[in-house]
Amino acid sequence: MNEKLNRAYWMLADTELPIAKDLTNKGSFEAHFKHGLLFNERLMISDAQAVNCVNFRTLVNESEEFKKLMSKDLLSIAVRDPFGTSKCNRLTQVRDAFHKENKRNMAQEQFLSDVDLDFVNENCEIIPYTYSSLRENYTKNIFEIFNGENAHQVFGDDIQKLLIERLLIESERDQGLGRVFLHKNFESDLRNIGKHEIWNKHQNDIIRFSDAPYVTGISKVLNTNPIYSPLHQSSFELAYPKKPQIIEKGSAIEIATNLNLSSYEKALSKLMTEDILFLRDSFEFKEYQKKINYGVSSENSLESTLDALIAYQDLIDQYIIRRHLGLKTSKQFKGKRFLEPIRKVSQESGVFALGLALTDAVSGGALSIANFFVSEFIGRQSTLTDQKMTREKYKLQTSIENSENNSKIKAQHFIKDDANETIYTSLGKF
Repeated sequence: MNEKLNRAYWMLADTELPIAKDLTNKGSFEAHFKHGLLFNERLMISDAQAVNCVNFRTLVNESEEFKKLMSKDLLSIAVRDPFGTSKCNRLTQVRDAFHKENKRNMAQEQFLSDVDLDFVNENCEIIPYTYSSLRENYTKNIFEIFNGENAHQVFGDDIQKLLIERLLIESERDQGLGRVFLHKNFESDLRNIGKHEIWNKHQNDIIRFSDAPYVTGISKVLNTNPIYSPLHQSSFELAYPKKPQIIEKGSAIEIATNLNLSSYEKALSKLMTEDILFLRDSFEFKEYQKKINYGVSSENSLESTLDALIAYQDLIDQYIIRRHLGLKTSKQFKGKRFLEPIRKVSQESGVFALGLALTDAVSGGALSIANFFVSEFIGRQSTLTDQKMTREKYKLQTSIENSENNSKIKAQHFIKDDANETIYTSLGKF
């Protein structure tokens, strides 16, 4: 696997998310998928998601345009390698195993179809992973979490020690830990030793602690930057509880645009393959990728990266207007994007921020700039031009003014040690 390639593990295809399994959200699923392709070199999903994500398989089957995005240059599939020989199972084999276990999220006829799965298998990049590596990662992270300070605050000293003792016994018995034990069999284990009241009191805490290493498993094993929905966020807040320290905060950057941002999500879903390839082939996309991959280590490099982000976003806005995919604002109103940079460094030397990751090559931390899209109309004439935008220096993180009734795509970025995680906060409604 090319380690230098910016793969983003796209967890919005998680089969439990409404945006992934509810057909009424098919358009939003498509918009977020295309948005991911516009801002990342390549997306990655797991074999389970490729097999069991309703909206993904529906779009591959029904949309010739979406089907064209199934390309080795755009999408990687993490597929189980049963013997560690890089001879991965085919997606149809993964599907057959799910079928035997009654793990099916869609109508049986659609689930058992081979045509779409074979097409994805043949046209996308296949990245192998082993069950043993996932299990080892899961076991290691469970013990780190249950031994951590946050677990101590939740369970107290005596219960924390007891839970760790039972987890050690199970790990030795089964040569590792599995999610089924934490979610289900832990209850009977505690009942057998006369401690069922612990499960009654802390069931939700135990399950939420156990979800974080499961959700992050493939992304950590394959060293990719995961993209998450806020429905995954509570697990991370429990597992990684340290609050970041605010180092700097500055005034908001206003990016003027004559695109009616309320149509942005719908416009993204309308983008055709050639539109996405055109934008990805642009100087602006390549310059932005170069900036975020090379790293930000000085005031000048941060400013130039902001310039690259602004230029690329403006290219996308103007392209949408030119292609008549989104509406232009009327003369008396002006749409704006608001970016509020904040630099936050955690006590663990990690960084918590919102947005798209920028690597700080000098300090080893990570800089982040948000790329948020909000529908807002301001009833005053803008005095800003693209060349007069205020830029904050040495600062990270972006948040957008909230607008309840407008469709938007937002991304929150969370960093823990070497993990770079983007949370799509616009998915709260999904």
